[in-house]
Amino acid sequence: MTNRAVWLVGAGAMARAYAAVLVAMDLSPLVICRSKASADRFAAETGLRCIHGGVAAALDQEGGAPESAIIAIDVGQLAGATRDLMDAGCRRLLLEKPGGIDADDIDALAAKAASLDAQVYIAYNRRFYGSVMAVRQGLEADGGPVSMSFDFTEASDAVLKIGHPPALLKQWLLANSTHVIDTAFVLAGEPLDWSATTSGALDWHPRAARFAGHGVTEAGVLFSYLADWDAPGRWAIEISSRLRRFILKPMEQLQVQVRGSFQVQPVPLDGDLDVRFKPGLYLQTQAFLTGENRELLPTLAEHSRRVRTIYEPIATGAVPSA
Repeated sequence: MTNRAVWLVGAGAMARAYAAVLVAMDLSPLVICRSKASADRFAAETGLRCIHGGVAAALDQEGGAPESAIIAIDVGQLAGATRDLMDAGCRRLLLEKPGGIDADDIDALAAKAASLDAQVYIAYNRRFYGSVMAVRQGLEADGGPVSMSFDFTEASDAVLKIGHPPALLKQWLLANSTHVIDTAFVLAGEPLDWSATTSGALDWHPRAARFAGHGVTEAGVLFSYLADWDAPGRWAIEISSRLRRFILKPMEQLQVQVRGSFQVQPVPLDGDLDVRFKPGLYLQTQAFLTGENRELLPTLAEHSRRVRTIYEPIATGAVPSA
C-alpha cells in the first residue's frame, strides 16, 4: 500500500500505538507531525517515513490528500487537522476521541463532514476490547441485558499532574470519561427516560466533582451511574442478563457471576491482540480500513448527537426534556 493510501497524523504515544498496528497489517503509512525532532524520533523508533511541519506541509509536499487518514494528536488540534484533510479531498478519516475541544467544535466539524459527504469515525477503542466483545456475545446468548451500572470516577490528582491545558481539563468528562459512558450505552442501548444530577467542584473542573443518574435505555435496560472525582474509585461497568452478571473492572478484564451463585469468576479471553497491541486498537483499525465490524465504529454525526443528548447532560446534571 502506498503512502498516499493512509496517513497517520501524530507522533505521540497514541500515534506510536497506531503505527504498531499498521506495521503489523503490512501497511506503511506516511506519518505527519509538527516538529523535526518528533519526526526524527518517530522515524528512528518505527522505521516509518515521517514529515514534520503539520498537515498543510504534508499536503504540499505530497501533492494531495490520502485515501484515508488516522488522526491521533492533541485534542485541541483534532478538528483543525481534520478540516484541512477534508478540504484537500480526504474522505475517510478515523479521528481520536472526542473529535474536538467542546460540543460546538464537534458540531461544526460534523456539519462540514456532512457537507463534503466525508466518512468520519470517532475512535472509541474500548468498544473493541476483547472483554467488551465477549460481553456483547454473552448478552446476546442470554437474551439481552436487563440492568446496568457504571462508574467513570477519574483519578483527579493524577490527571492534574499530567499538565493538560485548562481548556481541556474543563472538558475532561467529554475528553476522557466518555470512554466508559460510550461503552456502557453501546452495551445497554442509549438512555431514553432518565435523570441526572451533579454536585461539588474541583479547581480544574468547576462544573462538578460528582455525577449521578438513573433511568431506562431504549432497549428497556434499567441503568444507574455514580462517579466521584473527589474520592477514590475506578472505571467499571456491570451489566446483567437474567442469567449472568458481566463485570468489567478493570475494563480490559472480564469477570462473571452466574445466577444462583455469589462467586465471581474471571473469564479467559480469546486471542492476544489486546496483549500485543494497545487494547482494542487492532480490531478498531481493522474495522476502519477493511469494513469488518465497522458498525461498531461511531460516526462523527452519531458522536455529535451523543455529545448533546448524553455527555453534556451527564456533565451538567441537566437532561433536556423529550
